[in-house]
Amino acid sequence: MPSAIVLNGLHDVLCSKIVRFCSVPIKYNSMPSKSIEIPMPQRTSQPRLFDPHLPMGPLQRLLTLLNTSKGKELSITLKKNADTVSKSKFSWKLEEEAILLVLANLADVGWKFRVVRHSIYLIPPSVSKVDPQKAKELLRQSLLQGRNQQLANPNVKAFLTKMHTVRTFKGKAVSIENLLDNGADLAEEIFRHREKDLSVVADPYLQPVEIGEQCKYTGLDLMDIWRYFRHTWSLEYRPTPGRSLCFLIRNAARPFHPVMGIIGLANAVYQLSVRDEWIGWTTRAILLRIQKEPDYWAIFHKTAVDCLKTNLKAIRHDDLLEEIGNPTSIELKIKKLRELAIEAGNDRRDILKAEYKKASELDSDATTTAGSSIRRSKSGKIDWKSSSESPLFRRKRAEVLADIFSALNHLARFRGDTKALLSKVTITGGNRPEIKWLDEDFGRAFQVAVREIKKNGISSRILDVNVCGATPVYREILGGKLAALSLFAKEIGKEYERRYSSAKSEIASSMAGRGINKSSKICILTTTSLYGIGSSQYNRVRMNFGTRTLGWEDIGSTEGFGTIHFSKPTIEVLRKVAISSAGMRNVNNKFGEGTSPLLRQLREGLTVLGFDPDCVLHHNQRRIVYGLELYPNSREDLVLNRTPEPKNPPMALIAKEWIRRWFSMRAQNNEVIERLKGCTPESVKNDLAISDAQSDTDRKQEEI
Repeated sequence: MPSAIVLNGLHDVLCSKIVRFCSVPIKYNSMPSKSIEIPMPQRTSQPRLFDPHLPMGPLQRLLTLLNTSKGKELSITLKKNADTVSKSKFSWKLEEEAILLVLANLADVGWKFRVVRHSIYLIPPSVSKVDPQKAKELLRQSLLQGRNQQLANPNVKAFLTKMHTVRTFKGKAVSIENLLDNGADLAEEIFRHREKDLSVVADPYLQPVEIGEQCKYTGLDLMDIWRYFRHTWSLEYRPTPGRSLCFLIRNAARPFHPVMGIIGLANAVYQLSVRDEWIGWTTRAILLRIQKEPDYWAIFHKTAVDCLKTNLKAIRHDDLLEEIGNPTSIELKIKKLRELAIEAGNDRRDILKAEYKKASELDSDATTTAGSSIRRSKSGKIDWKSSSESPLFRRKRAEVLADIFSALNHLARFRGDTKALLSKVTITGGNRPEIKWLDEDFGRAFQVAVREIKKNGISSRILDVNVCGATPVYREILGGKLAALSLFAKEIGKEYERRYSSAKSEIASSMAGRGINKSSKICILTTTSLYGIGSSQYNRVRMNFGTRTLGWEDIGSTEGFGTIHFSKPTIEVLRKVAISSAGMRNVNNKFGEGTSPLLRQLREGLTVLGFDPDCVLHHNQRRIVYGLELYPNSREDLVLNRTPEPKNPPMALIAKEWIRRWFSMRAQNNEVIERLKGCTPESVKNDLAISDAQSDTDRKQEEI
């Protein structure tokens, strides 16, 4: 019997029934090297056939489990069996474990399964019939499972215990508990001052967090403090790659300046249709505006051409143009550049396969090997020119150059002729018009122009708020509202500019073959609710500043598509399946590889297992998207690629507004005051499952 059955491509794997009867691994020769735009599937609650790519033995075990376990018991049983399989020596243990974990996570959020004549049907929860509160509770319980698993991790437990370990700093015994305000003491102070000046009880300020910097009151690392409080939330903590900012909201009116809340901002996700429509950053939005305001085409055309020319200059192309020679036409130049892109993509795939093979032969963790495309000199300095010559960036440069040359060629024919533009497209429909290009080449050119404008903004002028909330004690007095208001503060933008205005963009610099600095002025912040039935934290959060009103705006909902319902163990095993099946790590979480690396890798793993990724990634949990314009006309600045000049209120003014509108109201509520008394460091420790059973050695004070 062969050691592996080799098929010619992913399609053969999906279509072949051979996987149902063989007890040997299946490999396929190629994976798509180029990321493609994935259309959002339609929301549906219809059963979907699942054809597991398993040999007969594991398949029969799975069918038996689904037939004999129901309800809440099913998820527990699936996870137990996944753990047993992971420790076995079965040749298909990785695939079987992954399928069991995926089904367990789906069961956690309300999916059901039916076995009919040896076929498995996946039944997602009905969007229309599930009670929103029940759906919220199902998702919450699923998220809590992931969070509790993380808290049970020995490394996480050791970190949390260390944060509670008492040590000496500047002659005082301190720990994280000094930064966890005591609810009973705070309640007493609020009661004493609630008819007077509450600023003597709460005086919030923002403290930027950087690794290596210490709290001047406790000596604790600021990043460790931020991480500790992030673990007190119901959502599992996952670090964010790329540009990011973290802040502590601290109370200067209390001893040790305890932490009132935490904030985290990160690179905006590239694909978020509801946000792009709100900004006006889509082909459809721009065409609809041109249809309504014919003169706008001349404005946008100039913006598009200027942006394309600027972006063209920011791409190194001397070596590529030399390779393709002197084509006799622009069409031939574009064709040859696309051929170079394909060649570079093949080179990269060969390198990744060789790396994976080498790691496998050395018996190292072959699922984590992937050489960086960022090259360095012997002195350790980044060599941007050399980086631009890596297969990854050769492919990207050739692709983008071909796109820009093509877009400029087509746009040059129209300039400000609105009638000629609209003759190339039909716009039909009511509330959500559909766009159909009659000239597909020009339509592609138009879309490239919109993409290049969007790339400029998404890289550094929009940030996502991925962490925003109060610490346990301050939740009772609307600290969450304070955190949401704090994002208006000018200190946020100043810190972003301080940290990143001189930082080189890895992708842009590797594309240019020289160091490139991106704009560091923020136009817009976005965030999403954790659940789909509204967010009390962002609702009605606004304040007047000068002649304008700053405020969070509900701009629509996501499509309920993503990975939020998958636990960390499930994600990790799906990654391993994708890597093992492809014989390489196609997605390496390296800058420049493309958007949504996690989603793309999970799609690969799910497809190999026999799942329809569009089905199981569509968890049907819509989330509300909120947008914050930091200054007037910020959306127009993004669409027209203009440099922003935001002016925002200082944190001191925001703190006063929070006290006036939110804290003062809460201070009058006796029930709140009573609940506040129960919020203590001890209650937080209990929630985090931190044991007091420490030896005297563990409890002895450390010198900082």
